[in-house]
Amino acid sequence: MGSFFVLMGNNSPHLLRPYSLFAMFCLSYLPLFFLLAVKVVIANEGFLHFVGFDSAALIVCLKKFGVVFILATLALFACIGTWLTFRNIRRLESNAIPVQLTSIKPKNEEALSYLASYVIPLLIQGDTGLFEYITFVVLFIIYYKLYSTSSLILINPMLNMIYGLYDIEYEYKGKQKNALIISKNKWLEEGEELKIVRLSHRLYFAY
Repeated sequence: MGSFFVLMGNNSPHLLRPYSLFAMFCLSYLPLFFLLAVKVVIANEGFLHFVGFDSAALIVCLKKFGVVFILATLALFACIGTWLTFRNIRRLESNAIPVQLTSIKPKNEEALSYLASYVIPLLIQGDTGLFEYITFVVLFIIYYKLYSTSSLILINPMLNMIYGLYDIEYEYKGKQKNALIISKNKWLEEGEELKIVRLSHRLYFAY
């Protein structure tokens, strides 16, 4: 399973496998999954009683709480997949290149606006029905397409609770370059030396 959550070859436009990208994308929406699941459970709390294991009960359960099961599955995939991805990234330290920071700007605050963009609309919505589910799925697919080809890969409110996110300029082989990096170190300073490994175009993990 862990082999699915590793880096692709250099001939790929994205260096992270689709499994890793989707796991990290789902992780960024973990609070939304939780809030939506709670909302569905509260809306259908009248059905939360045991009536047996017959086909009629199963149909009612899937109809009323099927979305909760789907959200729970996505949440589990997000947590396990992201953990496997970063475990494998950490194993690539021997392939990282040494660089020296010349300028650094923390970017963790961007995760706040990312979080608010989907939590606040959810809280002010009315009842959740078929239209809301269809809207959620359509927007989810659109957001994933945008996410998987942009720096949103690293602008992740859940990841940024553990990792620091920085916009940096660095010197490598006498040339000045810039990049967006994610690092366990949340107190980086100019002049420090790092080792970085590429995740995507101008996106790196720093050791």
